[in-house]
Amino acid sequence: MSKQRPSGGDSEKKPARGADKAASKGEAAAPEVAPFVLTLRDVQVPLPATDRADPLDSGLVSSDAELQPEPYLGDPDADRAAQRDARRAQVRRDRQRDTASDAPPAPEMLVLSSDEAACGELCALLRAFGFAVQVMPEAPALPAPWPFVAVFVTAPIHTAEGGDAFDLCNQVRESSRLPGDGKPLLVLATMQLSATDRVRAGLAGCHEILLGPVTRGSVAQLFDVRAIALPSDARRS
Repeated sequence: MSKQRPSGGDSEKKPARGADKAASKGEAAAPEVAPFVLTLRDVQVPLPATDRADPLDSGLVSSDAELQPEPYLGDPDADRAAQRDARRAQVRRDRQRDTASDAPPAPEMLVLSSDEAACGELCALLRAFGFAVQVMPEAPALPAPWPFVAVFVTAPIHTAEGGDAFDLCNQVRESSRLPGDGKPLLVLATMQLSATDRVRAGLAGCHEILLGPVTRGSVAQLFDVRAIALPSDARRS
């Protein structure tokens, strides 16, 4: 019969040859350690889970917030009314510009006064009606016919120097003598006038007397009586 080998658990391990030699010499043998090598292949590092609904960082400002319009706090009705008025004003300016480019030169008015500031209100009214206004202290030495539609004399009736409004009226009458109806309208503007001065004004060639404060209505009525058309009226523009 063949002999059975003892099992691994029962058999004793044979000592290594080197160990026998070291034991025979009385020295302990150092164990042999194999080098440690770690090789990473296809290693997947899991990332921390994030919630897509949350913002990336609470400290960052989203660009969408900058593009959002600010809330409107105005009055829509007032804004629409302002836009409507602006459009109407632009239409009026366009019409005036188109009319001015084709319109003839504005009729001229002459105001005779030694104090331009004193006749400022009259000049402002005449310009508002569309007339071109010239202010002079005395009648100009111009050849007839004069280019003026009307001449307003606003000088004082009586002065210490001897000259008065009637002298200016006589100068205008002599300088603007024309055959027919080509003479300018001669108007004496004064705050008060006596009966004697009315006669003197008629003899000096005055066609109309503008008595009292100068107003838009009084000047417009005077032109209407004399059939002088107003080039324009600021109230209608």
